[in-house]
Parts: sequence; structure tokens; C-alpha cells
Amino acid sequence: MSFSEKIAVLEAIVRAPTYSVVGFTHRKLVYVTTQEGARSLWYMDIKSGEHKKIADEIWAIGDIVKDSPYVPYTKDIMKGREQHVVFIYNLESGENIEVESIPPQRIIGIAFDGGSIAISGSTEKALEIWTIKPVGEAEKVYETNKPIFVSSIEENIIAGAGHISGNPQSRELFFFDMRSQEFRVFTPKEGSTNNMPRLKNGKALFVTSAFGNDRLLIYDTKTGELTEPKFRFPDYNPDSFPQIPNYDWLPDGRIWLIAEHEGRSKVFIDGREVKIPEGYPVNAVMGDGKLYVTWSSLTRPTRILVVDLENGNINEVLGADLPEKIQKSIGEVKFVRYKSFDGLEIPALVAESKSNRKPGPTIIYVHGGPWANVADSWSIIIVSLVASGFHVVAPNYRGSTGYGEEFRRMIIGDPGGGEFRDVVYANRWAKESGLADKVAIMGYSYGGYMTLYAAGREPDIWDVGVAGAPVADWEEMYQLSDAIFRRFIEILFAGKKELFKERSPITYAKNVKVPLCIIQPQNDSRTPLKPVMNYILKLMEHGKTFELHVMPDMGHAIVKMDDAMKILFPAIIFLEKTLK
Repeated sequence: MSFSEKIAVLEAIVRAPTYSVVGFTHRKLVYVTTQEGARSLWYMDIKSGEHKKIADEIWAIGDIVKDSPYVPYTKDIMKGREQHVVFIYNLESGENIEVESIPPQRIIGIAFDGGSIAISGSTEKALEIWTIKPVGEAEKVYETNKPIFVSSIEENIIAGAGHISGNPQSRELFFFDMRSQEFRVFTPKEGSTNNMPRLKNGKALFVTSAFGNDRLLIYDTKTGELTEPKFRFPDYNPDSFPQIPNYDWLPDGRIWLIAEHEGRSKVFIDGREVKIPEGYPVNAVMGDGKLYVTWSSLTRPTRILVVDLENGNINEVLGADLPEKIQKSIGEVKFVRYKSFDGLEIPALVAESKSNRKPGPTIIYVHGGPWANVADSWSIIIVSLVASGFHVVAPNYRGSTGYGEEFRRMIIGDPGGGEFRDVVYANRWAKESGLADKVAIMGYSYGGYMTLYAAGREPDIWDVGVAGAPVADWEEMYQLSDAIFRRFIEILFAGKKELFKERSPITYAKNVKVPLCIIQPQNDSRTPLKPVMNYILKLMEHGKTFELHVMPDMGHAIVKMDDAMKILFPAIIFLEKTLK
């Protein structure tokens, strides 16, 4: 393909609009879409079919509460530096209020109960909880040095989860009483991981690892009683699903949940499976007796489906598909498992390109996080690589989510250790399986870190590397971080700061043998530019071959689709030149 053809393919993929449901109230479906080139907040009037935009370039959205017209959301006002401000939109009047009394900060949790909004945020030095009234009045109610994330509010109780005990392997629940100012910590078992409590009528629904794989439990905030949900239908078997990424109460008191297994997920209501196409649903809301679901697959962009729960009929509310030519360029998509250095089986997604030979140029794509995973869900990076003529192997290395809490914890205290070897063995599997001849390593964020680290630690097994927004030096990144990211690094390393230098790519820059392409947002406050520039100086000092692309007015997260193009286009052109 010529450069112009490559640009056309990338633009078609990047600009394919995505749609995600947020909530339902006043017969209005609130959703997020990229249809105008940025992550924007909209609503659709179910009766009239009218669509109206609420805000452009939004960050996070609070709960949409039945019978409340308010939609709380946040925006980054610092060109990608993740300094957020809270806004409140009134669906009835169209009024949009900016909450000006809270200093801009990195907002990491937002919840709403119809009467009050609660947020958790990070400044340079501390973690804070604020409450806000829909009229815009705000008050800081709590401050700590512990990483805490608000997930729910009900009347005078704010609930969330965080690493409160000091054990990097555990996460506890907290309940803050705004009347008594009591901050109460709860865990069903010391050392367990507990996530995202959701309050309803004084009871907190949450997921825990206290008994093996993820389990839902209900904690009575008044009596302290702990019980399991009693589902009427037996379709949901927790032993079959190691991860529960999302769940909540329905207005009538029933529970919906999404359960994940081997890269795909399913939706359940009251224990009964809601039949939808195979793929990856991520959330659901109830409206007018119907269930609205956000769904995608690797080959179909994120869309909103509506399920009639009485007859099981499924319709698409909002969605778009790739051009047929691009769809036909995507070959077999499958999940495999390969053995790593210690015999541990590592799950991986493999996507073949029909315009590539076998064995042919292959990308080992390393996901970010590290607490995330590659699933059968929409990924503009993977689809762009496959459509451009590259096979892709995406390992869910130890530390990934989706495969149980024990697997996720294996990276804690050892970043750049076991999971690095998992990535190296993905290279070996790609060659031994007959998929790959030449192999590149590529990733963004933690995947960018692993790209630079692997290029220096195992310089002879790669042909090229592409690193987006990488960690180049853990020591310097720690010094430049705000409160929440300092805590993140401490948890990831389990407090072993002596490992910072040993596990930093800059330590091994002199060993790099292959061409590197580094793509770095200028305003990135998670993986800052300065350590990357110091890494570049090391490469120059040792006469290494590299490209550097610094993207102005762009932060770590991709909010505008133009930013995705800024990352993908130089990456694809570099891979074309060096790998093919």
C-alpha cells in the first residue's frame, strides 16, 4: 500500500464511531460517542429519537440516577495533563454548571445518588474526597495519603475501595459517614482484594477475592452482616468466571453483573444469562423495562445494543462497522495459551492478517496497565496493525486482569521480572508456531515501558520496537508523579524502591541493537516527557538508531481521535520501513 492508502485505512479505523451507554433517566438514554472525533457526552430522547450533545472531550461520568435530571461529568482543562474540573448538566433545563470551588486535580472516582455528588481526587501531595450539590456547592470532607477511589454515595455515606492497610497485595473497602466524619475500613478477609462497593438501601454490593475467584457479596453498612446474593436463576456459576469487571443494583433491587472468561464476557440479571452476540459487553443499564448494553468485539467497534427481556429480541441502538475491505483484511482471531519460562501458561490473543504471508512480519503487542488485558473487544491499535499487513500476538502476561486475582497479583513486587519473560516467550511462540519470521515489540504506556525494557534486556530477539508513552526511568518518574501515581508505583513494586534502577529501560539503553520508534505526548503527566528525553540522550550517547515523535498538546489518554492518528501513523510507517 502507498502512504496515502495507509492513511485512508488508518483514518477509516480511527474514525469509526464508538458508542457506550452511560445511563437512563427521564426517558433519555445518556451515552458517550466519538462520532465527532472526540470522546463526547450525548443523550437520546427515546420517545422522539432526538439526539443532543451535552459536552465535548469529557473524561469521566458519574452515576445517572432514575428520576434525577442531573448528569455529573468531568473534563481535563489542561491539554492532557489530567487536571480535571466537575460539571453538572440538567437534562430538563439544559443548564450546564461548572463547579469552580474545587481546585483542578486528577479525579479518580465520581459517584452520584440524585442528591449529592462525591469525588475522589489526587493533588501533588494528597488524596481528597469532596462532596458537591447539584447547584455547584462543594466541600472537601476527607484527606489522606492512601490511594482511595470513590465508587458510590447514598445519603450521608460515601463508599469506595483503596489500598488502605499498607499491604500492596490487598485492597479494602471504606465507608465515610459525612455526619459523624467516621472513616471506616472493612474487609471480609485480611489480604483479600475488594472492589467498587455499590450502595442501595444501606447495603453495599461488592466483589471480593476472599474466597478464590471473584465473588459478589453484600455488606450491610448498618448491622455489619455479610451475605451472598441469592439469585433466582442458576445460569451464573462463579466458578466458571474468574473475573467480574462490572456489576450494580437495578432499580427494583435485582443485580446485574458482567462476568469474564478467556477473553470474552457475558451479562447476567438475577443469575440468568442475557443472550447477546459473542464478544465483550462491558456495562449495562435498565430503561423502560429494557436492557441497554455496551458491546464490542475485536472486529466490530463499540456499540449499544438493546435487549427486550420479555422476548429476548436484540436490536442495535447506535453503532457502526468498518468498511468491508478492511473487515476482509482481518484473518483468524483466536485465543491460545503458551508456556512461559517457569511452565506457567500464558493466555494470548492472536490476530492474523490476510494480506500477510505465514510466517511473516509479526507484532508482539504488549498491553498497558499493567492491570488490564487484551480481550475480544474493540482495539484500534490491534485492528490497525492487522489491516496494515501485520500478524499480532497479544500476551496477557502475569499481572493481567481477567484470569483471576492470583494471576493479577503475580506482578506485584516484580515488575520487569516474570511478565517480561512472558513477553519474551510470546516471541518464541510466534516463531515456533509458524506465524512469524521477523518480530517487532510494540506497546503503549506500560506496554511502551516493556518495549524499551525488552529491547535493552533481550536485544537479540527483536527486529524493531515501537514504544508509545513509555516509562523510561522509574526513579525519575516517581519523583515527577503526583500522590496517586507515587502510590501506584509503590504498590506495583511492593515498596522495593531498590528495584527502580534495575528495572528501568534507561539502565539498558546501551544494549539496544534494533531501531526504535518512540512516540511521546508532550503533556503526559503519568509517563512524563523528561525521563523519555533522558533515555533518548542515552541512545544518542551510544550511537543507537531511533525515531522520536513528541506530540504537542496531548496527554497520556486518548480523548481525541486525531491523537490516535498521531500515534498510529508514525508507528505503522516505521514498521513498514523496518519490519517488511
